[in-house]
Amino acid sequence: MSLDLTLEAGEEMRFLNKVSRLVRRLEKKTHFTHRELEVCLLIYHKLSKDEEDNKGQVSRHQLDTLFDSAFGISNVETVGRICCALDKGVTSFMTMEAWAKMLSLFLKGTFDEKIEHCFRSYDIGGEGILRREHMMVLLRSCFIKHQEEEVEESVKDMVEILIRRMDIDRDGAISLDDFRESVHKSPELLECFGQALPDRAHVYAFSKTFLDQTVEF
Repeated sequence: MSLDLTLEAGEEMRFLNKVSRLVRRLEKKTHFTHRELEVCLLIYHKLSKDEEDNKGQVSRHQLDTLFDSAFGISNVETVGRICCALDKGVTSFMTMEAWAKMLSLFLKGTFDEKIEHCFRSYDIGGEGILRREHMMVLLRSCFIKHQEEEVEESVKDMVEILIRRMDIDRDGAISLDDFRESVHKSPELLECFGQALPDRAHVYAFSKTFLDQTVEF
């Protein structure tokens, strides 16, 4: 059965041969079946062909658009933090392997995987801990700005509440262990510092469109 009805058989076969090793490797690193990985990588392949200068990779510009349309995440700063957490650094492109791991996390990830992803997305200092100043930056973007002073006071209050609730070892910052323990106790805290995952409706729509049937896109 063809992966994509818009592809010629020869082009599809060349693509599958090209990614066969990567697919076998990713079967051990993702929650996808062999067939699902082929579909996910084919989506990446077709996206990478949309712009001439991409050198076979998907650009951050494309990801900004994709996150908005496919995953309901429109804030470019949020997308940037998510991509940085997924691809281990700030680059202009996302690799094919990082793409597959991203979709595995978004569509089939375990709760613990999502906890670690959210923490990495919030770790804007790259220190492995969330300090007060990091939390302030993250939470400011969650407020609609009417009056700057009111927003700042609200953010400060929220930071203090979250530190009291999540700083398990009482060292004035939130570590991954603090974050994990807090979220396991209260799952509603998973995205307490802003969106880092697509919502269920977008996950369902993406899965239904691309993974539950032969795709045509």
